[in-house]
Amino acid sequence: MNDRYAFACALARKAGVLALDFWNRREQLVVELKGPGDFVSVADREVEQLVRAELAAAFPDDRFLGEETAAGFAGTFDRCWIVDPIDGTHNFLRGIPYWNVAIAYVEKSRAEIGVVFDPSQDELFHAERGGGAWRESRSGTVALHTASTSALDGAYIAFGHHDRSPEYRYLEIRRRMMDTGIAMRNFGSAALQLAHVAAGRLDGFIELELSIWDAIGGLLLVEEAGGYTAPFVPARATEKVPCLACAPGIAAALVELTKV
Repeated sequence: MNDRYAFACALARKAGVLALDFWNRREQLVVELKGPGDFVSVADREVEQLVRAELAAAFPDDRFLGEETAAGFAGTFDRCWIVDPIDGTHNFLRGIPYWNVAIAYVEKSRAEIGVVFDPSQDELFHAERGGGAWRESRSGTVALHTASTSALDGAYIAFGHHDRSPEYRYLEIRRRMMDTGIAMRNFGSAALQLAHVAAGRLDGFIELELSIWDAIGGLLLVEEAGGYTAPFVPARATEKVPCLACAPGIAAALVELTKV
């Protein structure tokens, strides 16, 4: 496992360099690739292809599930790499520096390694089950710890959602959060928001429909940083399920608040 852990950290950085190059050239490439949709698709695909090829060469017997190829995945999440090449594509497209490369290694549907790399800030968040969670940056490496927050009133919680259609459950939870005095945010990148829960920058993260590649590595970061995570086990590669992670002191109250 140590070999996979070190490899995943190095690979996330390598993939992040490629993604950052696309991001830095986005205005030129949007024109060259005939529109923003093509630009994001090409960037996603090329970063995923890089990650997949590197993993296949290093660990040829491991399985691979990536966002761009998830529709063709069959079987169980065992001895499997799960990858989101660019998490936060709307931010990525619009030049907002809140997106990441997410890589996880899973055995028997449980993450053993989780890596989230934020290229624009040069921050690498990583964890191995049982080994704690860590952040590497220009200033060095530090252990991650979730926040000591013990009450929902005044808590700083990210509430992720899509904007394609009205959803009663989101509106009801937002109402409850406002009534409780929670400061709500949605930064548009699930894995990075989970990493920031692990780092204590956010007190919690909630999303009612989330894909496995968006969440499973970030949830390990929160667990290894001492936080609470709700069960998260999609039955299929393309299934979206609820995701909740937070500081331990607000776990019971936040779980109750989200019951709709």
